[in-house]
Amino acid sequence: MGMGMFGFGSGKTYDVVVVGNGALGCSLAYALRLRDSSLSIAIVGPSDRTGGATVTAGAMINVWAEIAKGQFDNPAMSDRAELGIRAFGLWDGWCEALSEFSVQPLSVRWGTYVINNAMGSPHEVDTVDYQLDVMRQRGVPHELCSPNGIPWLKPDPHAQISRVVRVPDGRIDPRQLLQACERFFAARKVTSFNTTVTRVEAGAGGKAGGAKSVLLADGSKLSAKHVVLANGSFAQALVDQLPDVKRATPRLVWGAGSGLDISLPPWVHKYGGLDRSIFDIDQVIRTVDRGGACGVHLVPYGDGEYYLGASSGVWMEPESKPRVHAIHVLLRAIAEEINGAFFFATFSMRGPGFRPTTIDGFPLLGESVLPGIWFANGTKRDGFTISPLVARELASAILGGTA
Repeated sequence: MGMGMFGFGSGKTYDVVVVGNGALGCSLAYALRLRDSSLSIAIVGPSDRTGGATVTAGAMINVWAEIAKGQFDNPAMSDRAELGIRAFGLWDGWCEALSEFSVQPLSVRWGTYVINNAMGSPHEVDTVDYQLDVMRQRGVPHELCSPNGIPWLKPDPHAQISRVVRVPDGRIDPRQLLQACERFFAARKVTSFNTTVTRVEAGAGGKAGGAKSVLLADGSKLSAKHVVLANGSFAQALVDQLPDVKRATPRLVWGAGSGLDISLPPWVHKYGGLDRSIFDIDQVIRTVDRGGACGVHLVPYGDGEYYLGASSGVWMEPESKPRVHAIHVLLRAIAEEINGAFFFATFSMRGPGFRPTTIDGFPLLGESVLPGIWFANGTKRDGFTISPLVARELASAILGGTA
């Protein structure tokens, strides 16, 4: 299509405008460019990504530790799990390709310890039993570990660990992946707009092939054949402007979550005085989901730096600050359920970020009832994990292929 003028006021015209620059938006723009070097593509989102789920996350590539008890007994829930399972095998290749545009090579560090302990509920025990059954049936490598065989896992007596299962889930810092995408965009002529979208217009009566336009916060407009709403829960304000889409689409609400960046203070590095084994944490340690949330998880970054997550709540309106009870649970968990040496660590807040959560709990993926308006959204806490798969399939669909 190329750039030009398109009748919705002054502005530039693109084949695809992606609204949102988190994991799903960036991955989609990346996949579109790989498929067609001639496409004109714009991606819109603030550079600080305030409120974004991706930059608030640890982030973990969670599949097997996220399986819910009975998940494969329900066809829709089974399909949802299969998104993660299918995406799982794409990650190594995804990182290898993006490493060309990264300051340091991107790679997933595989391996996650899932624990049952005395602080959990009987439901958590049943959930791990179910996860083990699923992994056995599917031939997924996993390992039952002795709690005493993991030297840095030293909980308080009242949080005694009954079982540790090593599953093949992994981790990668999402900020590095987003930075690589940004460098790719600069090198491959994907236009980035450091702002937000305040309005979307269907144009041409919403007919297939008709131009769509988005209004940016600075008052300028972009026109496109395809507009993709990949800006998480913030997309609901745009959906509300499109009556047909609003009526046909489950509402997005605000899946609020905050994490903590944990650091061992300089005096520990210099003089010691604490259990040094915590420097050796090499894999994610986590509980299973608790109360519909994502459980407690500690993600090691190396050299005494960690991510601790994550609080979870679902609000009808966004809250700009985390709640005391949510952070209390995290702080108590790291010192009591993982290792008492963390009692002396320092922390800073990360978030809140808003996981895009639909009223029915299922993702919004694909074209809406209005031709040319697409969703890469509603993935709650699965968006980062499934982003390579969603990007590949959605790019194919947008360009007229099968998905």
